[in-house]
Amino acid sequence: MAETKTAHAQASTKEKAPRKREAVETVYTAEELSNASERFGTRKECVAAALKYYGKDKATLKEAKELVNKFLSKEVK
Repeated sequence: MAETKTAHAQASTKEKAPRKREAVETVYTAEELSNASERFGTRKECVAAALKYYGKDKATLKEAKELVNKFLSKEVK
């Protein structure tokens, strides 16, 4: 009988442990990202072209920055 109380007490303390919240990044439309082109250090048209080139109509700021930098560093043929 004592064992079941101990097991139940341990289970209830595990349930009360605080949960970690995951950081959720905001997803913006291509138009919103293009309008915020100053955050990428380039023109509005470059941001729009980069997102269109990679087929993105929505992205986070971090993802968009990576795509814009990748697009702008491509070799021109």
